[in-house]
This record gives sequence, C-alpha cells and structure tokens, in this order.
Amino acid sequence: MVDTEELYVECANNIVHEGDVLVAYDDRSLGLVDQIRQSQAAFARIGVQHIRRDLLLHPNGMAPDGLAEAIADGAPDIDIIGLTEKDIGYPWFIAASYIAQLRTKLDALFERYIPIHIFGCFDPLTIPYLFFSGADIFDGLAWMRHYFHDGHAFYGKEFEHSTSPETLLEPARAMRSLLAHNVEELKCLRADLRYAVLTHDVSQFERCVEDLKAFEVATSSQHAASRKDTRCTTGEKDGR
Repeated sequence: MVDTEELYVECANNIVHEGDVLVAYDDRSLGLVDQIRQSQAAFARIGVQHIRRDLLLHPNGMAPDGLAEAIADGAPDIDIIGLTEKDIGYPWFIAASYIAQLRTKLDALFERYIPIHIFGCFDPLTIPYLFFSGADIFDGLAWMRHYFHDGHAFYGKEFEHSTSPETLLEPARAMRSLLAHNVEELKCLRADLRYAVLTHDVSQFERCVEDLKAFEVATSSQHAASRKDTRCTTGEKDGR
C-alpha cells in the first residue's frame, strides 16, 4: 500500500519550483492541532526554497476564533490559510460570517496579513461575498462545468444560445469556446474586485455589500436579544 503522505512529499520535491505555492497534505480525520502538526512536518521535508506554504485545514466544527488561535500556536510562520467552501458553512451568509470572524481574529493575532484561500469556490456570485468578508484566493472547477454570464453561473447548456451553430457542431471547439468565455468572465470579475479595493468604489457590488451589512445587523440584533434573554432568565432564577 502506498503511503499517501510519502507520495505527497516525493511529488512536491520533484515538481515544486521556487516561487510556487504548495498546498498542505490534509487529512480531515485528524483533530485540528494534529492537522497543523502533520502539515508542518510535511512542509519541513520539502527541499525547495522560497515557496509559499498554503495550510489547508478542516475545522471540523471549530469556531473561527479557535481556528485562528490554533494556527497562531502551531503555524505562526504560515503564508496562506486554506479552507474548503463546504467546511465554512452553508448558505452564503454563514460562510461569509465565518470568514469575517476568522479575518478579524487573524488580523488581531498576527502582525502581518495572511491571505485566506477558499478551495472549491469558483461561483462568480459567491466570490464577491466571501471576498468582501475577508477571503483572498479562490479556485474550483465550476468554470469547467457551468456557463458564466453577468455574474452568475448557469448550466453549460445555456451556452448554446450564445454561440454560433457552426461552433456547436464541433464539440471540442464548443468546449474550448465555453472555457475561454468563462476565463474571460473570471478575469473581468478579478479586475472589478481589484478596482473596488484600490478606489474604495464598491458600486459594482452594491447589492453584495448591502446584503453583508444587512446580515451583520441582523446577527448583532439576534446576539443582543439572546444576551437579554439570558440576563432575564438568570434574574428570574436569582429572584426565586
């Protein structure tokens, strides 16, 4: 039986070059501290210098503050923190809240900025929500499975109505055309996000920003109500 961790180390030493980003060997069956320890040990066995280490972790229910503290304790010199979209919650506002809390805690614990990488998230509608919550890097396979248009992801079949019949009659050509189109859509999204950051002009993402603010207000109100209920309940118990 092949030891997958040994295979990971061997492949990394043979394939990775200076300047590359190397994603950690991950194992979601381990506890968070053991995941960090295992990844750090594997990174230490990579002989290539000047690479950026992407620590892919599975929180397994760990709250954002606890995750950030575990990283600060076990991997204070890490370059990038990776999480899967599935691990940070569903629907979008749960994921956005998790990232926002994690970003706040990381910024408080570290004296440098640590990018957050979301694996499996390449939906052009979801990316801005997580980006404005504090995530930085996104990747996934949605661009190979769907048709991106005007900030949304549609079934690939919808592309048939946006391309020529001649192209559609050649499946390989049609697929190349679809993928090229999606890449251009993602490039435009990246440019728009960069513009928003550099100019502080978020007008192109007005709905996204408003949704995030609305959820933040709703969450704050809910927490305040919960604290009030707790105080009332405690008071009732004390008064008995």
